[in-house]
Amino acid sequence: METGRILFLAGAFATHAVVGYALVYAFTDADPRLGLVFGLLPDADFLFPATLAWPFVHRGLTHTPLFALAVVAGVYAVGRDRDLAAAVALAIGSHLAIDSLSPKGIDWLFPLETSWSPGLPVHSPAATVVLWTAAIVLIAWRATGRPFHG
Repeated sequence: METGRILFLAGAFATHAVVGYALVYAFTDADPRLGLVFGLLPDADFLFPATLAWPFVHRGLTHTPLFALAVVAGVYAVGRDRDLAAAVALAIGSHLAIDSLSPKGIDWLFPLETSWSPGLPVHSPAATVVLWTAAIVLIAWRATGRPFHG
């Protein structure tokens, strides 16, 4: 893999993790490290063998609202903790929201292949700065004792 692609993916992964962390930290009482893990979870599809076809490709099954709903429901079923389920929903949801705006989009109506996107460069350097700045503002706001939630 070429250096430019590695740097692009590292930046995208870090952005998804930081945004997930910030949202969980700002809006729930759950451990914000859950935002790191579940903010990255949709990209587990990079581990699928390259020989597989859709939906077992990047931006396939794991980048769908159905997948997010299944994970959140599973987490809630196991833990019976609304705050935990909300944290997972925020983290995975942030990943899907960001990627849905990118040129490739996501399949909102999975199992139908229905990608649509406004085609925004959400993983560009400028967009990355905006997303990281927003995440840092959320973290700072919560850290100063002004949480957004009850």
